Amino acid sequence: MTAGLRFLLFFFFTTYALFYVSDYITKAVIIVLSAIYITLSLTAYFYPWTLKKIKDYFDYVFILPLAFLSGEPVAVLSLLVPALYTFPKSLVPFLISVVSTCFLLWFNLGFKGLLFIPLVLALSISPSSVDLLRSLQKERKYIKKLRDSYRSIQSDLMSLEKEKREKERLLELFKLLDRRTPEEYLKGIKEMYGLRAIKVLALKDNSTEEVLADYQKMVFSVPVKLEQGKALVVFYVNHPAELMDESLKKELIQCAKLLSLYIAGFEDNLSKEQVKIAV
Repeated sequence: MTAGLRFLLFFFFTTYALFYVSDYITKAVIIVLSAIYITLSLTAYFYPWTLKKIKDYFDYVFILPLAFLSGEPVAVLSLLVPALYTFPKSLVPFLISVVSTCFLLWFNLGFKGLLFIPLVLALSISPSSVDLLRSLQKERKYIKKLRDSYRSIQSDLMSLEKEKREKERLLELFKLLDRRTPEEYLKGIKEMYGLRAIKVLALKDNSTEEVLADYQKMVFSVPVKLEQGKALVVFYVNHPAELMDESLKKELIQCAKLLSLYIAGFEDNLSKEQVKIAV
């Protein structure tokens, strides 16, 4: 409990003893106990290690007799101050406060004092609801940040895995360039991607240069510019869904363009498209 709260309790009991306690011995005892209480409180404030082990309990050593000697029923509420400050961090001070308050209410008011037990519990627990709500709000914000961070990390991880797969495919593709003939190169592409077939057609100079995907025929066509003329590389996939894979189409386009390293052009003067290579 803070020194400010202890000073307020000291001020309350000292003032009450000076003006409202008629018995001089009781008045003196209350003032002496209050003085000792504030002295220890200031000691704990300036030298925290002195009362570190009993900081949550030494208040009751003074507040309980002070509330009892004052004879004022309202003074029993001072026992709730430590409970309001420590609950829900520690349950022991809370139980001591509630039991002591109920005992003094019963001592001062008889069985009528037991009617105030629900009120005492409500006063003791209600402040913790605010702390609990604040802690839940902080936990909610913290969990939200963790969720956002997890999504961000997951997204970055997926991007890294995608880049890793692309690099691995690119390395495999470069290894295929060691093949001596375009037929061997295309056979390696066919095996690597599990394609049904690959065909290379010679194109006219005025033919389209657009990449086309035919979902019905399950065909992906890539025009390639050669040193002399043009060629159309046709990939036959196994399922139309494969044509929806952008990474696959990107890799097939790269495979088709690398074919220009094997073929400089076609000698025939074509009047129509003609299949030159088929694997």
